[in-house]
Amino acid sequence: MELMTKRNFDMVDKIGINSSLIDLDLVSVTIDADDRLIKAYEIFAKHPTYPGLIVLKEGKLFRMLSKASFFEVMSQQYMFDVYSRRSVSFFFDENETEKSLVLDANTSVLSAATQALQRPIISRFDPIIVQFGEDSYQLLDYYVLLMAENRVHIETSRLLREANEFKKEVLGVVAHDLRNPIGVILGFANMLLEPGTNQEEILEYGRIIQETSQQMNNMLNDLLVSAMNDSTDFMINPAPFGLVRLVTQICANFNEKVEAKNQKIHLFFSEGSIILNADSNKIREILENLISNAIKYSEPGKQIKVYVEKLEEKVIIKVSDEGPGLSKDDEEKIFGKFVRLSAKPTAGESSTGLGLFIVKRLVELHRGKIWVESKIGEGSTFIVEFPLNTVEN
Repeated sequence: MELMTKRNFDMVDKIGINSSLIDLDLVSVTIDADDRLIKAYEIFAKHPTYPGLIVLKEGKLFRMLSKASFFEVMSQQYMFDVYSRRSVSFFFDENETEKSLVLDANTSVLSAATQALQRPIISRFDPIIVQFGEDSYQLLDYYVLLMAENRVHIETSRLLREANEFKKEVLGVVAHDLRNPIGVILGFANMLLEPGTNQEEILEYGRIIQETSQQMNNMLNDLLVSAMNDSTDFMINPAPFGLVRLVTQICANFNEKVEAKNQKIHLFFSEGSIILNADSNKIREILENLISNAIKYSEPGKQIKVYVEKLEEKVIIKVSDEGPGLSKDDEEKIFGKFVRLSAKPTAGESSTGLGLFIVKRLVELHRGKIWVESKIGEGSTFIVEFPLNTVEN
């Protein structure tokens, strides 16, 4: 007889919409078909929470003996000591069709609950056998499955409510923030079609249309990334890469923007190479957003400073600007969704209020932290801290 258990009903509180049986509280209790019934009785007496026993014969799965059926039969016996000497096989007819529900460990909670409810009434409340590989089995209490199913429905309802709220917010952004750039594009497109428009005017109108279209594209990208973050288990693909090289490349890509505003980006690195085990594409997105904001909210002629420092087993990245700074109210809500700050872009740049919300999500996916330090009139510094290895070992 083998006895092994894992009981933790708090696990049900962690169930998500994509959870499978492997995520639930399972019990592995096996007994041989030739063992005496008294052993089964002793197991149930000692562990009253066990829903049943997995019965093996010659090392293979033979049957599932539920606690309810065991005590039902035992209670009908007028001489317990007679049956206690019988083997477990006494309960089963060798020719009887298997009635146990055997499901793969990767079966979803909702699918398992549906199949469990389709069982005949006489066995509907029996435990479910969960199979891991060819010869490994555990038992799932039917009531634990029902609790997990209920949790999935609650989580699904929550996500649907959030999706509905997000839809309303997106419609608000589309109606408010996209109306102006669309009006600009239509206006200059009509001017392009007017008779007598010269080549110089065509080039200027085309440039304005191009810039405005790019603003709209950036806004829509922010909305799509935020929607993906809210509706899926956002995945990262970590791999070692050189952080200094990535930061240098990102800053170089902003040369045109900073030159247009007569700004400068200064880089400061600690000595030696810095190898970060993270998703380089997501780290790029984080830094591009922070540096873009520093440029956007700084007046022409100001400086942006980017610091990258390695401290023991972590990396600190700072992006400082010489912008207007943040009020206490702004600091408290700056990483929220669809936030409207008192500070405004200095050259009419667009903002959805989603950028820093996305940044925070990406930082936390890498087991990192982000915060801001700011003083009114003196600028802001966004600080990101990552462990060198952003994935669990």
